[in-house]
Amino acid sequence: MVTSTITIKAPVSTIWQALTDQQQMKQWYFDIADFELGLGKTFNFYEPGTAKQYHHQCVIKAIEVDKLFSHTWTHPSHSKGESLLTWILEDLGDATKVTLQHRGLENFADAGPGFEPENYQMGWDGYLAILKNYIYGIRKQIFTIEINATAEKVWQVLFDDQTYKVWTAAFCEGSYFTGDLKAGSRIHFLTNQGGGMYSDIIFCTPNQSVYFQHLGEIKDFKELPIDELTEKWSGSFENYILTEQADKTTLTVEIDLTADHIAYFEEAFPKGLLIVKQLAEKQ
Repeated sequence: MVTSTITIKAPVSTIWQALTDQQQMKQWYFDIADFELGLGKTFNFYEPGTAKQYHHQCVIKAIEVDKLFSHTWTHPSHSKGESLLTWILEDLGDATKVTLQHRGLENFADAGPGFEPENYQMGWDGYLAILKNYIYGIRKQIFTIEINATAEKVWQVLFDDQTYKVWTAAFCEGSYFTGDLKAGSRIHFLTNQGGGMYSDIIFCTPNQSVYFQHLGEIKDFKELPIDELTEKWSGSFENYILTEQADKTTLTVEIDLTADHIAYFEEAFPKGLLIVKQLAEKQ
């Protein structure tokens, strides 16, 4: 069984609505057009995107308002197996403890690579962080640019030490990062003055995608403990996705932002991505 837990400073009723209201689920979870909260109800959804990959089909098994929500979890297009997903909410007074349990993953052995329990663990840990971000008012902003270059060239421009400094100057002059660009690594995003942010790499496939999860602040080149202010955005994501077709690459950046940062990044990010495009097309 896979188990993931998080504590969110919000009333249990607020968390319950995010877990069971179709419109709210669409914003942080999956777009489930046929979702209806009721015992025995069946709902279907796919991975994000227009390709409709990885059909999921679920049947609601238990409902205890503000306490527990449970449903089956199947992959009809990949496996004959069935698993059980359960959300458990515990009212802590000034916060809510959210526990997710996913049982029966061994039943997906016939689905092949990619359906191992550790992948589900990573995925559910991520979704609980996204749920917390959603409750705290963080929203995903998406920036996209078309580049006449291969994904490999675009990747090099994004993360080569020298070109990284050039395009991120659109945000802060002298920006750089330290750490290995691979899944599981800790990354420090820094300025010359020693300030910045520390993050973990959740997924990384070179020339295709990398997902950073931002955790806390850095001062004087040292990681700071997560305080009350940092906790409001700790766990947010910044994802870079490269899609190549006929030597052209679509670069998509998904970034979780608080309301007071949206206007700044809406101005700065297009400038930075334009520099990426110019550098990649020159190579």
